[in-house]
Amino acid sequence: MNVTYFSLNFPELTQTFVYNEMRGLKNLAVDVNVVALRRPASNVSSLPENYGFSNRIQYVQADKRRLHRIAALIRGGIRLLARGDIRTLWRLATIRDSDIRLPISQKLRIAASLQGSNSLSDVIHCHFGPAGRVVAHLKKLGLINVPMTTVFHGYDITQYTDGRPEIYRELFEQADLLLPISDLWRRRLIDLGAPPEKITTIRLGIDCNAFNYKLRTIPAGQRMRFITIGRMTEKKGHRFAIQAFSQLVSRRPDLDLSLDIVGDGPLFGDMQSLAEASGHSNRIQFHGGLPHQEIKRLLDEAHIFVLPSVTAADGDMEGIPVSIMEAMAMGLPVISTRHSGIPELVSREESGLLVPESDTEALSSAMEQLVTNPTLIQTMGLQGRRIVEEQFNEEKQTRELLLSFKRITEHVGSHRLLDQLASAVQK
Repeated sequence: MNVTYFSLNFPELTQTFVYNEMRGLKNLAVDVNVVALRRPASNVSSLPENYGFSNRIQYVQADKRRLHRIAALIRGGIRLLARGDIRTLWRLATIRDSDIRLPISQKLRIAASLQGSNSLSDVIHCHFGPAGRVVAHLKKLGLINVPMTTVFHGYDITQYTDGRPEIYRELFEQADLLLPISDLWRRRLIDLGAPPEKITTIRLGIDCNAFNYKLRTIPAGQRMRFITIGRMTEKKGHRFAIQAFSQLVSRRPDLDLSLDIVGDGPLFGDMQSLAEASGHSNRIQFHGGLPHQEIKRLLDEAHIFVLPSVTAADGDMEGIPVSIMEAMAMGLPVISTRHSGIPELVSREESGLLVPESDTEALSSAMEQLVTNPTLIQTMGLQGRRIVEEQFNEEKQTRELLLSFKRITEHVGSHRLLDQLASAVQK
């Protein structure tokens, strides 16, 4: 099978789950290619290159040279005329999408890249709704005739759709498969008007073999270490982690505690100031953004993982954080919130503790409950590893994704055959 990923920006540093999925498909003998509109100016991931995809990426940027745009239009028009596709030419001239705002010459070039010169792609696969909208628009125009799928993660089904309930109308019409990463997002897609028969929940997963499980023991006299990992944005809830930790230190001066904060982003300075103002900055260490191996080292040294995610003021929400999966895979109990798809990962009272969003007192109490109960830390850590192995395993999830690809290609292929037979009978 040949799968072409379409992305607006590639490869972004924060989308490790996409690159791991690509690697998983490659390991299953899938031919993977990437078409993207642009390369990020900063925060570029090296994983696609490390995984051997550097020569599989094609960028189709808008050409600012007028003569080149005209030439692309002429070439595209000739190809359509050569196959007698007058309907697509008419659609190109008449259909507009004010939100997508791509010049016709670029649409033609994107379509040619997505399908390959000989229509080699079996499936066009998009991560995030905005990328799926572009492919759906091209499909509606008739520029591509390939099954397409779209994965929905978080902001693309919350913040992105706020005040725009019809934003995905074209995508819902044209997509062959809609893949939310949680059951909560499945219900949200249905609320937005997506056909239920097109929706399949597909979990993100991690490579369990890359994360060594460790039974968390706390020898006498050793400091108990909390850790939180995430980009410094509002929805990650760093503010509440710092405040709850500070409350716990003030309440229990007899406990030797520390908090490691890993991540960079727009709120980094604000969070440092908050830690300073708490009076316990000597117990809180900011590491900034770190390579993955360094993050795994810190996870290995920690005892409890904390991520008090919240709904941001602009409506942005989590999907199911990969950082929680990685922590659970390494045997860390989790303290988080009843937010988005997190309860579908963190089994309450079994692999972790969940508290209401933005509830600093409840968060601090949960931190104290675990830090004073070493046995609970161990049993929750063991249960967390089991959950990840069974339900959020990258290899299992990639196989499920590949089966979904095969089902839609077979379905589309059978419909094309029936259409061809009907046309032959009519003639």
